[in-house]
Amino acid sequence: MKLTVICLILLQFVCSSGLPLFPFDLSPLAERALNMSLARVNGQSTGLNLFRVTRSSVKRVIPVGMNMYDIMLNFGIRETVCPKSSGSDPIHCPFSQGYFVPTATCTSRVRLSGELSEILSLRCGRAGSSSSSSESSSGELMSMSMLGMNGQHGFLNKAPVTPPPKPRSNFAGNDLSNFLE
Repeated sequence: MKLTVICLILLQFVCSSGLPLFPFDLSPLAERALNMSLARVNGQSTGLNLFRVTRSSVKRVIPVGMNMYDIMLNFGIRETVCPKSSGSDPIHCPFSQGYFVPTATCTSRVRLSGELSEILSLRCGRAGSSSSSSESSSGELMSMSMLGMNGQHGFLNKAPVTPPPKPRSNFAGNDLSNFLE
């Protein structure tokens, strides 16, 4: 009887040890995923200026293997005054002022594993064109799906059967226009 109780206690301890499935502090992983996503947006946008994150949150963390995680993020971006050619870190750039400054809300899924990282998907929708902090998105979406690893990304372009009508805009040359489907 004593042996059975000890075995049950040992089994209880082994099966429900309370060890987390992912690292306790997800901040470094989330920060890395956010920086990769922002770099992709800045690298692919057609505008001359960099974008900077206005808000961000981790939507979900999915363990997909040993020390491998998919991090799903929601974040907002807004154009800064720093030109892309400056090589500046967007976090040190002030936001552009004005009513028609390009803004967007984005979601991304980034796979992180040790030194390897890969953007699985990045999807942004235009936010309102006001200088307020509202993050309402319109029906227009930009979407990118990437394949590959270690920066070797290829785009899966889906050509629409009929192009959607372009909304009227009070500013010329929308910096995010190349992301639109």
